[in-house]
Amino acid sequence: MNKILFSFLFISFLTCACNSGPVNYPVAGTVLLDGKPVGAKDDAVIRFETTDNKGNTSESFIVEGNYLVKLTEGNYKVSLTWSKKTGKILKSKIAGPGQETEEVLQMIPAKYGPQSELKVDISAKNLRHDFDLKSK
Repeated sequence: MNKILFSFLFISFLTCACNSGPVNYPVAGTVLLDGKPVGAKDDAVIRFETTDNKGNTSESFIVEGNYLVKLTEGNYKVSLTWSKKTGKILKSKIAGPGQETEEVLQMIPAKYGPQSELKVDISAKNLRHDFDLKSK
């Protein structure tokens, strides 16, 4: 079912890329951490940030290791986040509403976060980018 939905979205992006101005290409791929798919529903995000001012900056959720985003041609820095709730309740030292929050862990190592050195080049011939991240 997920493959059918992903295929439909990919084809939809392809058909929408025919407007005037810079072409937004559908860029798709997988994200694995130590060989396992990243993301559940909306807890993981991949961000493409232009490094040459030719492209646009965009981000997308990663669901069960798959992402799809629309980008123009150019060079991009890639950063990722994956926040996972542990179920453990933390109590704040400040009294009042909201003093209890659920513990959230960042699953992606910091080296792939905002200061990431992952880079990709997007062109009409280079639209698939897979990332096999390592925790160590």
